[in-house]
Amino acid sequence: MGERMAQIILVPATVTTSSVVPFAADLASQLEQHDAIELDLSAVAEADVSLLQLVCAARRQAERDGKSLRLAMPVHDALAALLERAGFLTDIPSADQNFWFHGDLPR
Repeated sequence: MGERMAQIILVPATVTTSSVVPFAADLASQLEQHDAIELDLSAVAEADVSLLQLVCAARRQAERDGKSLRLAMPVHDALAALLERAGFLTDIPSADQNFWFHGDLPR
């Protein structure tokens, strides 16, 4: 199967519990319309666990639907720290490590 052209979504600078709903609706809509989504998290400056939960849920939905959801680049240091605080890096499966970090965990 060839590489699918991904729809790139620039994630907003702020994705927190109080602001996640509009982004969640946009992401769900994009997942319905496209077979491949690439999330660009580079602009994210303020985030909480709601962003992580949304990305995980969207990733699972994409897999169930035979679609692709990936990150444009490995998460930056602030999001890596959030993943650590939220417990996502404890005994992290290799598939999750590849998803969030494109391979090796940051040191």
